[in-house]
Amino acid sequence: MLLATGEVSEIAASFRERDAAAPESYPAENISSLYDARMVPGPFPASLGGRGWTLRESVDAICTIASQSPSTALIVSMPLGLAGACFATDRGFAPPGWRDRWREQIEWAASEYRAHRLFAACNSEKGAGGSLAAINTVATVSGGGFQLNGEKILASGGRNASWFFSTAKVDPADLPGAGVVEFFLMPAAGKGVDVRDDWDGFGMRSTESQSVHYQDAPAHALLGFPNFINTVRPLQYWFCLFAAIPLGCVRGIIDALTTPAPSSPALRLRIADAVMRYEAIDAYLQTTAEAWTPGADAAYAGRVLRAKTYVTMEAAKLSAELFSLSGGRHYRRNDYVAGLLADTFAGTALRPPLALALESIVEQFEDVVLRA
Repeated sequence: MLLATGEVSEIAASFRERDAAAPESYPAENISSLYDARMVPGPFPASLGGRGWTLRESVDAICTIASQSPSTALIVSMPLGLAGACFATDRGFAPPGWRDRWREQIEWAASEYRAHRLFAACNSEKGAGGSLAAINTVATVSGGGFQLNGEKILASGGRNASWFFSTAKVDPADLPGAGVVEFFLMPAAGKGVDVRDDWDGFGMRSTESQSVHYQDAPAHALLGFPNFINTVRPLQYWFCLFAAIPLGCVRGIIDALTTPAPSSPALRLRIADAVMRYEAIDAYLQTTAEAWTPGADAAYAGRVLRAKTYVTMEAAKLSAELFSLSGGRHYRRNDYVAGLLADTFAGTALRPPLALALESIVEQFEDVVLRA
C-alpha cells in the first residue's frame, strides 16, 4: 500500500476546511503541515530529511492532496518534483569535475528544505508555449557568477517562495558544455528580482502564481551542472506530478457526490461508471510513473507526454460530467465541487499547453511511421 493512502490522507483531511475559510488566500498552514511531516522533501533519502519516495509515491501523494486542496498540490508539486527529479539524482550523472560541487549543492538544498524554505518554479514565458527552445531569458557572466534578464509568468507561490528555479539560455563560451537552457537558483527576494502582483487565474486562485521580471538579477548558482536538463531529463518527473492534480480533483468530486450515497439508482450507476474511468486513468499514470529513472530515453519522454495529455483531458471530461450530475446545489462561486471543476482546467493542463503536447505526440507517431 502506498504511503499516500494513509498518512498523507490524514494530513490533507484538514485542507478542505482551511481553504473554505479563505478560498483565495495562499494556503500557508497547509504547506507548513506538509513540511512538518517531511512530505515536501519526500524524495530525499531519510539521511537528508526526506522519506525516500519513488515517483509513484510522489504522484499518489500529490493526487491525494489535490483531492482536498488543488492549489496546495500545485504549489507543493514544484519543490517535491525538484527534490525527486534533481536533488535525489545520483551524483554519478555529473561530469567528474562537477561532482563535489553537485554533492555540496544537494546537501545545501536539503538543509533549505528542512528549514521550510519554498522552492518554486519560475520557468514559463509568454509565447514560449512550453518549449525550452523558445525561452528568451538569458544568463550572462557577471562578477564571477551569472545574472539573469527576462520575463517569467506563472511563478507558483509568488512572494511566498524563498527560491525560484528558473530556465535561461547560456552562451557556451560562458559555460562549456551548456545545453539549450539551464536551470538557475534565484533568491526570490534578491536584487533585480521583481515579483509582480498580477495573478488573477480562473482556477488555482490561492497559488499566487505571479509574473516575475529579472533585471541584472544575480543567480545564487547554476542548478546541478552544464547540460543538466538534457542529461538528467527531470521534466518528465514534473509532468507526472502535474497530471496527478486534475486526477485528484476528480477524486475529490467523486468523494463529495457519494457522501452521503445518492438514493437514485440511475445516479449511482453514472457515478460507478465515473469511478471505473477514474481508476483506469489513475492506473495509466501510476504505471507510467513507476517506469521513471533519471536520464530516461526519448521513448519514455514520449510516453509521459501521452500519459499527461490523456490523463488531463479525461480528468477534465470526468469533472465536467460529474459536476453536471451534481445539480444546482453546487452552482455557487465558492462551492467546493465548483472549485474542483475550475481547478481541473487550470494550470496543470497548461504545463505544457495541451495544443503543444498534442502536436508533439503527432510528430512522434509520424517519426515511427516514417521509420517503419
